[in-house]
Amino acid sequence: MSEKSGRTAQLRVLAERLGIEVSDLELLDRALTHASLAAEAERPGYHYESLEFLGDAALDLAIGHWLYEHIPGRNPGEYSRMRASVVNRRALARVAQRLDIAPEIQLGKGEELSGGRERSALLADCLEAVIGALYLDQGWPATRVFVERIFRQELDRAGLSDRVWDFKSRLQNFCQARRIALPKFVVVRSEGPDHRKEFEVEVFLRDRPVGRGKGTTKKEAEQNAARMALEAEGQSTGNV
Repeated sequence: MSEKSGRTAQLRVLAERLGIEVSDLELLDRALTHASLAAEAERPGYHYESLEFLGDAALDLAIGHWLYEHIPGRNPGEYSRMRASVVNRRALARVAQRLDIAPEIQLGKGEELSGGRERSALLADCLEAVIGALYLDQGWPATRVFVERIFRQELDRAGLSDRVWDFKSRLQNFCQARRIALPKFVVVRSEGPDHRKEFEVEVFLRDRPVGRGKGTTKKEAEQNAARMALEAEGQSTGNV
């Protein structure tokens, strides 16, 4: 097997492990190539830095979208602080380590010998570059789904997902206060491979459907359905 075909096979395995589709593997290759190797190989510009810039913007937008959608009614300063608690160098490095992308990063000899593969900043940069490559190759919807999936633990760590889960509790409290039966949640659709599953849940009050919600987990779909039900019952969901 040639060096090039061997690298292609590695990248295909990595894409499959990350749960992403990549048509142009050269983009993924660049996302995982450090400038030190590009200099040694006399391929100026063939490294991750431009993709990192694009991925940084896509990452901010994806997390910002999640916050706006799931924790509505906040001001820009609040959203910025919440996003900063999720998207920072330390969090990016943690996610990169969890995804185990380090073995696929290509480094120059000097950078390799100095332990560059383990540096948090380099891992964070490469993860952003991978996000940038996915955005160019597959577009915004796939990028958003990928970011939300791989940053779920960081959202949990920042306590932001807990605010989403409040909708179900609030709906149950609403029912108890009005002395009606507790809401019933029913999964009406579940499709996709395990690493990209989507659930749709319908919630019933007084034996009638009052809201539907989608999510990458059953729990998230239930919360989104509960939010729709609260709004249908005239309850504000702007502040969780």
